[in-house]
Amino acid sequence: MKALLFPGQGVQKVGMMDFLLESDLEIKSLFTQTSNVLDFDLFELVKTGPEQKLNLTEYAQPAILATSVAIARKKASDLDFTYTAGLSLGEYSALVFAGCIDFNDAIKLVNFRGKLMQNAVPEGTAGMLVVLNMPLSEVKEMIISINDTGEVIDFSTDNAEGVSVLAGTNSAIKATIKHIENGDYKRVKTQLIQMSVPSHCSLLESAQTELGKLLNEVVFNSPRIPLIPNVLARPTTDTNEIKEALIKQLCSTVRWRETLEYLIKNNIKEIYDSGPEKTIINMARKLKDIEKISLTEI
Repeated sequence: MKALLFPGQGVQKVGMMDFLLESDLEIKSLFTQTSNVLDFDLFELVKTGPEQKLNLTEYAQPAILATSVAIARKKASDLDFTYTAGLSLGEYSALVFAGCIDFNDAIKLVNFRGKLMQNAVPEGTAGMLVVLNMPLSEVKEMIISINDTGEVIDFSTDNAEGVSVLAGTNSAIKATIKHIENGDYKRVKTQLIQMSVPSHCSLLESAQTELGKLLNEVVFNSPRIPLIPNVLARPTTDTNEIKEALIKQLCSTVRWRETLEYLIKNNIKEIYDSGPEKTIINMARKLKDIEKISLTEI
């Protein structure tokens, strides 16, 4: 039994598809056809940059989706998968691979999603913080404690035990760092994430509403393999459930640790990472009992 997993934002870099774009006409065509739905040349952006533009959410999201789908089509089309899932943005890549939504629709969706996110939060006013080596129970207690002070910090992504991502305004991020520095937290470390906008937090409520309107116009087909949505952490093939989960995803915690734990508990033997970096594999290595599973970068 195998699972194919897709990475989220942060893996983008100029030249990340050179190894396929230079030699594969089919993959080059996949990128160039995005010009039909985008107002910029994705092929040139991924190939030559500039990097500063590629790192902006509205450009990074379609670039990562196209790259992840291209890698999967080229290297995983002949493999039989039991489940598929994607981390945050990667959920759209998983939906395309499973035949649930059309590639062009997905490109349009993630570009629109990126613009909504970019516009929902003024640049430089909010951020994301990785909290390392803090038990999950203490992370949740800390969030409640900080929110009780009037600041709003959200649990953005549950990556693995001891690897949590929080999101909020700059003042909320500073309050979180101060809370940790002043508390009795041994070995706990924090690291700011370089993202143009925060993800999976209440600051994106207006963006979630607008994204929902567009998603309701997109045709969702029954996936050929079960998808594990971020907000459910369990597999489903119900298109209504998949769509609703995709809408809620923008403001909800990404339950990635639980997703991987589901795969471990349900006898998955191989996990394949369909991304330009080893993000998925590196996260999976932090889980208990992961040694029972073969981790492969396709």
